[in-house]
Amino acid sequence: MIKKFLITGNPGVGKTTLVLYIVNKVKGLGYKVSGFYCPEVRENNVRVGFKIHDLVTGKEGWLAKVNVSSDKRVGKYGIIKEASEIALLSKNSMSDSDLVVIDEIGPMELSVSEIKDVIYYALNLDKPLVAVVHRNIRLNVSNAKLYRVTIENRDRLREVILNEILSVLK
Repeated sequence: MIKKFLITGNPGVGKTTLVLYIVNKVKGLGYKVSGFYCPEVRENNVRVGFKIHDLVTGKEGWLAKVNVSSDKRVGKYGIIKEASEIALLSKNSMSDSDLVVIDEIGPMELSVSEIKDVIYYALNLDKPLVAVVHRNIRLNVSNAKLYRVTIENRDRLREVILNEILSVLK
C-alpha cells in the first residue's frame, strides 16, 4: 500500500498551495497533522528568502535569506541555522500524528544537518507522508508515489492526492 505521497514540479506551479489545501482538509476531518513547510517570503514582489513553519505549534523562523552572512549558502541565500529548532519541534510531534508533511525536501533544507535528519526521520516513519520534493532531488523511498504538478493539473491533483491520503488514513 502506498503511504508516501511525493509532489514535485517547477517553481510557481502551486506545490505548497496544494499541500496546504490537503493539510487543511485532513485537519478539518479531525486527523492530527505534523511536520513543516517552508514558504517563500517576498518584499516588493521580490523573493528575499524562505521561512520554516511548524504545523502543530505554528512557530516559524527564517530558513534562508538574501544578504545574510552564513557559513552555508544556496544560491544567493544564506542559510540560517536557527531554523533547526523549528524542524526539531516538528519532529517531536511526528510520532503522535496521523499524517506527516514536509514542504520541501530541497537543497536548502538538506544543507542543514539537523533539518536533513528530521526529513529522513519523517521519510522512514511508518506513517502516511506528503512531501514536496525539489525538482532536482532524487529520492529512493519505498511505498511512495510521485506526482508532477503543473499549472494545468494542479486543481485535479489536489483532489486525487487528498482522496488517496484519506483512503490510507481510514
